[in-house]
Amino acid sequence: MELIREPKPGDVIDARTTMYPSRLRVVDGELALDDPATTYYGYVVRGQARVHTKLFDAVAHQGAFFCLPGPGELQAEGLVVVIERLGYRGLPQLGSIEAEGRLAYIDGCSDTVLVSPARLGDPVLNFLHFPPGIEQSVHSHPSIRLGVVARGGGEAYGPGPRGEPWQLPLAPGSVFLLAPHELHAFRTTGGRSSMDVIAYHPDSDSGPTDGAHPMLNRTYRR
Repeated sequence: MELIREPKPGDVIDARTTMYPSRLRVVDGELALDDPATTYYGYVVRGQARVHTKLFDAVAHQGAFFCLPGPGELQAEGLVVVIERLGYRGLPQLGSIEAEGRLAYIDGCSDTVLVSPARLGDPVLNFLHFPPGIEQSVHSHPSIRLGVVARGGGEAYGPGPRGEPWQLPLAPGSVFLLAPHELHAFRTTGGRSSMDVIAYHPDSDSGPTDGAHPMLNRTYRR
């Protein structure tokens, strides 16, 4: 795991050379979201952020997320994490996270799909909730994961490439990259606090297609 536990404005985790070119930036101040061939996923860790495009102008406060295909502008006052997915145009969205996830996840955790794939295979932005006392099973994912700790804290852990164990402390604002198939897990230490994570997936194995989507599936011809 590549981790920046206490990120500063200007810090970057660069995954542009992976199969799904992506990049994470830590922002406090102005950032031009100017590439029309890039979609920008953001989360406000502290303070607030003004998100501006030709179609809307909105202020997002702590706990809010957004999805914005370029071009646009971001004016952050506090700490905002922006994840770029190069070569993809998503659907503009703005919302906020809740106390828990809407869906069941492994080992007693829960998650909510904040930004769904517009089509099967498109990127996803997820909210993960880890209650107190969670110790996940070690697992992996087939593509990279970029993330930020939204609230609370805990630890990431797993076996290293040669089997040696590792563990890293996580705090609000910590940002990370998991490589494809990297073995890892999360736990909420001591059983006293929960932890919430915003996780970006650059691809998906579910989502609507031209042959199967809610509008078409609920249409009955005479």
